[in-house]
Amino acid sequence: MQATLLQQLVHKLAPNCCLWCQMQVQQPQAQLCDFCHAHLPSLDLSWVEHNALLLPQVAQGLTHPRFDSLYSLSWYRQPYRHWISQWKFQHQHAAGELLCQLLYQRAVLYQQQGGPLPDCISYTPVSNKRLQERGFNQAKLLALQLAEAWQLPCVSLFQSPDLVPHQIGLNRKERLANLKGKIQLKQRPLPAHVTLVDDVITTGATLDYLSSLLKAKGVQTVSVWTLAITRAF
Repeated sequence: MQATLLQQLVHKLAPNCCLWCQMQVQQPQAQLCDFCHAHLPSLDLSWVEHNALLLPQVAQGLTHPRFDSLYSLSWYRQPYRHWISQWKFQHQHAAGELLCQLLYQRAVLYQQQGGPLPDCISYTPVSNKRLQERGFNQAKLLALQLAEAWQLPCVSLFQSPDLVPHQIGLNRKERLANLKGKIQLKQRPLPAHVTLVDDVITTGATLDYLSSLLKAKGVQTVSVWTLAITRAF
């Protein structure tokens, strides 16, 4: 997206600072300087059919997933770890805007490389209480980036009437126990292929649970997109 003359003028008078190195950015509207953007960690999945489940470092940690493919921008490492935490827990919306921009850019590249597209995009839900506390659902904001990049509908397929306890530090079995009965599938027609979006995948418990709900109602293919993956080793 080209910057307007006003944005270019504002940039010259008061340029943004890079969200990683804190140096001045070179481009209007940019959140990163050119150097940090060029050296961002990246996970190239084009050589494994755009499916991180085919990587040994992922397959060993995500055994028998209910979803069919997984795509992420990076391993769960810096600076993604920092930006995701700042966005979710410190309400640093600049970090969220940057992560949304990076996901959009990768979605465009994915389509250009011939990656298969779904019929619609959805996202992991949050309870009303969690939504009131945080003010946003980061998974929904990320899902909207895919919808815009691919010109596909982003739909709310799940509801979470009860608060799901935080999953940080729990193993897969404990996370599944947390989820049971707390997330429900809305009654609506479902397409053959759904892409689910979340910020980070660790044990895969949440996305497995959502995938099982979809497949029980006839969805044939569930693909997952996240910002980052936690390595199994």
